[in-house]
Amino acid sequence: MAKKRISSGDLCWLISEELDLGKQQTRTSLAVVPDNSLSWRVIVSNRHRGWTAADEVRLEEIQSRLRVTHELRR
Repeated sequence: MAKKRISSGDLCWLISEELDLGKQQTRTSLAVVPDNSLSWRVIVSNRHRGWTAADEVRLEEIQSRLRVTHELRR
């Protein structure tokens, strides 16, 4: 199965929708960056404010699942 090429902005949107970051009172910024070993990865700012271990696990699961079907457009 061919991976769908997607922009980093669209990928950020997909991830933030799945994380449902709107429930958190503090804003959390996401960035998708190229990664040589993983194809791409997410960088999160403000983890120290309202970011739980469960959120971290959910983010890893979402990244793993989306890496199978999406490739970062460069």
